[in-house]
Amino acid sequence: MIGWLLVGLLLALSLLWLLGWWSRTDVKTAKNTILWAIVFVCIALAAILVATGRGVFALAPIGYAAWRIFGQAMFAKNVYDKFSNRENRSGMHGTAKAHDLMSRAEALEVLGLNEGASEEDINAAYKKMMAKVHPDRGGNDWMAAKLNEAKRVLLNPKS
Repeated sequence: MIGWLLVGLLLALSLLWLLGWWSRTDVKTAKNTILWAIVFVCIALAAILVATGRGVFALAPIGYAAWRIFGQAMFAKNVYDKFSNRENRSGMHGTAKAHDLMSRAEALEVLGLNEGASEEDINAAYKKMMAKVHPDRGGNDWMAAKLNEAKRVLLNPKS
C-alpha cells in the first residue's frame, strides 16, 4: 500500500514540475518537445506491440511517427520549392532577382483569390490565411512573410 502511495506522490510531483516547465518555456521549444514526445510514445507503443506478438499492428504507430518526423519537413520543402521556382514568372529578366519580387498573379495564388478581387476580399483572405500560418499560432515566419508580401503587392501595386 505504501508503494502505491509513493508512486502516486512521485507522479504528482512530476506533473507539477512538468506544468511549471510548460508555463516557462517558449512556443518553439514546447512544439518541439510535444513532437518528440509523440514520436517516443509511438515508438514505445510499437515496441510493446512487437514484444506481444502483434508486429503487424506496430506499423501504424511507426508510420505515424515517421510522418511526424519526415512528412512535415517534406511538406514544408514542397511549399518552399513551389514559391521559390520563379525565374521566368515574375517578368524581371535580369533587372532583379526573380525570387525577390512577387508578381500580381503569384500574390493572388498565395491568397487563393481570382483576378478582380476587391480590397475587402484581399483583406479577408489575408486574415483567414494568416490565422492559420502565423508563427505565434504554430505556423512559420516564411509563410507569414509570403502572405504579407502578397497583401502588399495586391493593395499597393506601385510599391
